[in-house]
Parts: sequence; structure tokens; C-alpha cells
Amino acid sequence: MNWGNRILLLYLGFVALIITLVVFSFSQKVDLVSPDYYARELNFESEIIKMKNEAALDEKPTVSLSNDQLLISFPSAFKEKNITGSVLVYKPSDANGDYTQAIDAIKGEVKIATHNFCAGMRKVKITWKADSLYYLTESVIVIP
Repeated sequence: MNWGNRILLLYLGFVALIITLVVFSFSQKVDLVSPDYYARELNFESEIIKMKNEAALDEKPTVSLSNDQLLISFPSAFKEKNITGSVLVYKPSDANGDYTQAIDAIKGEVKIATHNFCAGMRKVKITWKADSLYYLTESVIVIP
């Protein structure tokens, strides 16, 4: 085999590798955090204000996992107040595993059953309102 044939084989091998990579990349599933990601990005300033409100609190809401339940406990200063909002539990690697629930806190606690969640890391994003102020709390949990 002469050097011309070797160069041709090398070139054809490179082209086959590139075609394989392109086909592989198009077959990968890519999930954004939310379908309306770009529209939500325009409203990010309001989320920054909510995070600053939450940072100013002396006591922060806590997120814990126990006995197939996700327990969200709000600060003791808010126990007697009306807390409304929503909880988004999302799995960054799979949009099909996302879960949203409205908050109507009873005695400063919200319980979410986790027996339907598949194992893995989840991000918990709590958007809540109390005393006409909005707050945003984010946390990470791992479901075994």
C-alpha cells in the first residue's frame, strides 16, 4: 500500500468519525431547566430581589427529607402568618421528574410526599410570600 492510499484511508476515517459524532450529538436529549427559560431570564431581576429578601432574614426556611416526605419549615417568625406561594422540585437531568405544588403553610410547615420521586439529586425552589414581601429559597436534596 502506497502513501496515497494511506492518506485516503486516514481522511475517510476522519470523515466517518465526524459523521458518527454528529449523529450521536443529535440523538442526545437536552432538557432546559424550564421550557420558557429565555422568557424567565428576562424576569430574573425580580428573583434577585426575592433572594435578597430571604438573605435579610435572621432565620431561613429549612428543607429536610425524612420518611418519604419532604418537609419545608418556615422561620418561627412566620409561624402565625399566612404564607402562600409555590414549591418547585425539579431534577436537572430529567424534566419529566419535575413536581410543582402550591404552598398554603399550616403552622409554618409544608409536607410533600416523595414516594413517587425517582432516586437522585433534586433542586427545591420555594417562592413564597408573607407580609406583602416575596422570598425565594433554593435548596438541594438527594432522594435515596
